[in-house]
Amino acid sequence: MGMLSEGLTRVLIPAAALVGIIFALLQWYLVSKVKVSGDSSNGLSDKLIEDEEDGVNNREASIKCAEIQHAISVDHWLFIGLLAIQILCHIDDHLVKIGGATSFLFTQYKYLSVFMCVFAAIIFLFLGSVKGFSTKSEPCTYNQGSLCKPALANAAFSTLAFLLGALTSVLSGFLGMKIATYANARTTLEARKGVGKAFVTAFRSGAVMGFLLSANGLLVLYITIILFKLYYGNDWEGLYESITGYGLGGSSMALFGRVGGGIYTKAADVGADLVGKVERNIPEDDPRNPAVIADNVGDNVGDIAGMGSDLFGSYAESSCAALFVASISSFGISHDYTAMSFPLIISSVGIVVCLVTTLFATDLFEIKDVSEIEPSLKRQLVVSTILMTVGIAMVSFFALPSEFTLFNFGTEKVVKNWHLFFCVSIGLWAGLVIGYTTEYYTSNAYSPVQDVADSCKTGAATNVIFGLALGYKSVIIPIFAIAIAIYVSFSLAAMYGIAVAALGMLSTIATGLAIDAYGPISDNAGGIAEMAGMSHKIRERTDALDAAGNTTAAIGKGFAIGSAALVSLALFGAFVSRAGIKTVDVLTPKVFIGLIVGAMLPYWFSAMTMKSVGSAALKMVEEVRRQFNTIPGLMEGRAKPDYANCVKISTDASLREMIPPGALVMLTPLIAGTLFGVETLAGVLAGSLVSGVQVAISASNTGGAWDNAKKYIEAGASEHAKTLGPKGSDAHKAAVIGDTIGDPLKDTSGPSLNILIKLMAVESLVFAPFFAAHGDGWENRWVVSDWKKDENTAGVWNHTSGKWNGDPNDKGIQTSEDHRFYAISAEFPEFSNKDQTLVFQFSVKHEQKLDCGGGYMKLLSGEVDQKKFGGDTPYSIMFGPDICGYSTKKVHAILNYNETNHLIKKEVPCETDQLSHVYTFIIRPDATYSILIDNVEKQTGSLYSDWDLLPPKQIKDPEAKKPEDWDDKEYIPDPEDKKPEPEDWEDEEDGEWTAPTIPNPEYKGPWKAKKIKNPNYQGKWKAPKIDNPDFKDDPELYVYPSLRYVGIELWQVKSGTLFDNVLVSDDPEYAKQLAEETWGKQKDAEKAAFEEAEKKKVEEEAGEDAAGSDAEDEGETSDVEGEDSDAETKDKDSEDEELHDEL
Repeated sequence: MGMLSEGLTRVLIPAAALVGIIFALLQWYLVSKVKVSGDSSNGLSDKLIEDEEDGVNNREASIKCAEIQHAISVDHWLFIGLLAIQILCHIDDHLVKIGGATSFLFTQYKYLSVFMCVFAAIIFLFLGSVKGFSTKSEPCTYNQGSLCKPALANAAFSTLAFLLGALTSVLSGFLGMKIATYANARTTLEARKGVGKAFVTAFRSGAVMGFLLSANGLLVLYITIILFKLYYGNDWEGLYESITGYGLGGSSMALFGRVGGGIYTKAADVGADLVGKVERNIPEDDPRNPAVIADNVGDNVGDIAGMGSDLFGSYAESSCAALFVASISSFGISHDYTAMSFPLIISSVGIVVCLVTTLFATDLFEIKDVSEIEPSLKRQLVVSTILMTVGIAMVSFFALPSEFTLFNFGTEKVVKNWHLFFCVSIGLWAGLVIGYTTEYYTSNAYSPVQDVADSCKTGAATNVIFGLALGYKSVIIPIFAIAIAIYVSFSLAAMYGIAVAALGMLSTIATGLAIDAYGPISDNAGGIAEMAGMSHKIRERTDALDAAGNTTAAIGKGFAIGSAALVSLALFGAFVSRAGIKTVDVLTPKVFIGLIVGAMLPYWFSAMTMKSVGSAALKMVEEVRRQFNTIPGLMEGRAKPDYANCVKISTDASLREMIPPGALVMLTPLIAGTLFGVETLAGVLAGSLVSGVQVAISASNTGGAWDNAKKYIEAGASEHAKTLGPKGSDAHKAAVIGDTIGDPLKDTSGPSLNILIKLMAVESLVFAPFFAAHGDGWENRWVVSDWKKDENTAGVWNHTSGKWNGDPNDKGIQTSEDHRFYAISAEFPEFSNKDQTLVFQFSVKHEQKLDCGGGYMKLLSGEVDQKKFGGDTPYSIMFGPDICGYSTKKVHAILNYNETNHLIKKEVPCETDQLSHVYTFIIRPDATYSILIDNVEKQTGSLYSDWDLLPPKQIKDPEAKKPEDWDDKEYIPDPEDKKPEPEDWEDEEDGEWTAPTIPNPEYKGPWKAKKIKNPNYQGKWKAPKIDNPDFKDDPELYVYPSLRYVGIELWQVKSGTLFDNVLVSDDPEYAKQLAEETWGKQKDAEKAAFEEAEKKKVEEEAGEDAAGSDAEDEGETSDVEGEDSDAETKDKDSEDEELHDEL
């Protein structure tokens, strides 16, 4: 136990979340003090207008700001509403008119809830079917010997967690968008007072989103765990497995913000740039451009709601992965609540650290010049990282025990609390390295982007070549940073270390989101200033804010990609553990196929989204051209463009085009896991992770570099930049083309790949019980040995319910070839029976009417090479029926003690029919045992007396000798009894008379004196017993401290033995219950099926005999051959019995 108490932990987590929410509301209040002019339909009743710094009151510009803000906000909600309705419910466009977004919100959420309910039903049906919607408790997967809640409960609570995660994700996007559209015009108006005021307004607005998202995510997750625990109680394994649905809900909703938003914004952006900038040579965000409103709406949709949902999904998934791994480790098994809550405490401290960090930007340091903007934002990253490192150290040493164990693919890894400090810290600092590397490759303050800008002198082609090369090169450092973080964290704390490393990277999510949201808020502020016709001075200030925002947005994307990589790997590890996969062997065909298919998926996904943007942009370009050509006075500013038609094009495109990539992401794990098994799915996940991270980083940085190369030329801030400009020059046009190509890369395909790798991984984890149960799960649990394969005498195992059974869906593993050796084993979490009962139970059925062969299983300890498991492999216990001929029909119970095998001295008869029977071996802490067959006790006794495990406690005194006067004759002759004498014969006078011999009719045999009880009888002499000097009692005689494998190693003359329902537990009552629920429920149906099979066999044999009775005997030769054949068969059977005895 750590020093932090459970009670304090229960207070700390929700308190930190509430502090974050209160701080966000405070920032919102401070932003709201900036007054804008507008009608009350935007939710604001204020009519005041702030004056510019020099006292000029530009009322008309301010009113335009309010109108444009309202239009952007309305069209944003229109987009979200149309997205939810058309995609999920296929409602036609005409149901919603442009401009009625406020009243439409209720409809949007109504149909969005329909989608969530549909997918929730899929989760419930899939997971509920794992155990046939059983309501009975099941043995825990990892906490051996304990009972966990039924599979139906896991299905229900996973479904509920999914809904909560989806709702929280929607709420995150809603709140982020609300504050972004609320702050756009206010940032523009504050720019009249100076760049410092505008910066504070924009950053505070971003902070509202960052703190609301992180605090809400933490609070909802914490409350969900508390409420779920009311049902699950001490079943922490089931509790945290169901919590993984929370992450799935968050990521599935993020599809709307990322993919749909990306298509929306880039369709408008590409159309606006190609026609407005290149063809018409008008400024960006010029109100004459028909696509300008759609462009500004898209910035909020993609960069605010999309990023918010994306990072919320990463946070939820990393928390869920860490909690799940912890629940199957010593934290969960020992019910250490504080240590179990370590991921949530990290997030709680992160909120407090980010709160302090935010004050550096808003209150402690004032921005007085545009050159200070970008350093201030980057200072946020450094300060939050340093402070968070201190916070991590405190949490690691106060919340965690000094030493504990963590689950590591079937083994327990010993970990110290400072190990986790390094795991979280390296994730945190790796995020900073990725952020700064991204900034280096995407900021026009450094040579890589300047080189790309310089390449524009020779046209668009060289610009594209340089940009692609930059993107590929920018992958190197982030990948090394991720690789080092993975290596260190896994070495120190296995998969849990990777999960908390991802959480460390996201621990400052509030600051990261504030910086990221700042970008599009500043971008839209500049657009509003342009559309409102505000002074050039204001536009310069907003452009400076926007330039810094572009760089920080790239940093945010780098954080998102890096965290997605770690989160996906953590989820992948959790999936592999839950699915029962010990190793992912890439040389296995099923895994390798999955690997190359998974590596292809990011390219397929990117192709879909890129083409979607291209198709929508084509329509947008045509529409913008049409309006410029057909609306008189549009270029002169005397007529207004049809903004609504461009918004509709973007909306329709995003609705229509996002369905295929969304289906690709959602359906791939379900198809791969269900049809091809968990090993293939593991390959798919690994391939998509490795490939997706590279493509995402490259695409995002390439697009960012092209964007900032264009801005570098437009700004003309250096002598070099001035040689490439001004706007409208050939170099600038080439840069615009590069920027246009990069738009879908950096804002659609690249960021969306985060969701692909995360969502596939968390979906696989949630559905892992279903995949393991309905796929070829037995091949992942059991490892077939290579023993005897080189001699071609190794038999093949089949996964089947047998020829006759009580339930065709209840399958076991069965031998399938005669005269073969069989060796197979399965690993389970290490189990020790110290101070508790050991129960070893399984069912076995000999369908072949066994003549000679075993039906026993082995328990093995320590490390075992399962591929080499065979007859020479040491084992701890061997137990089960053994049949060979007429002499051997008994239960084997062999115990290994001091590296010597000891056979039970009792004869325990076994069942010999062809039906299933349950064999149970129980060893208790008092060194007594019981052997049960079909839940009936057949033998009980002591390990001391029924096995020769220890020398006898007493032996005969070797010095003792039998006394000479010891009388040990129980009976002696009667001294009173004498032989009768003849009356008339004198030997001396008459000589020795010899009579002729005839049979004596009165002969009674030789005379013997009768026996009487010996009055001096002392009994049989026995040497006295003395204590055996070689005897040393072992109080742990019954203990097997590290049982890890169950194995079957057999020689079978005739195959057909089927094993099933293997259990290693500490609860005899549960073992009895399991036997009744499996064998007990099926035995009558199995017996009926067997009798029916026998009846058909008899009928078939009778028909064959009738047909053969008409055939003539073929002569003596055949008889002789038949006799020879019988002799050979007897010889073969004799050899088999001898081989069995040897084994």
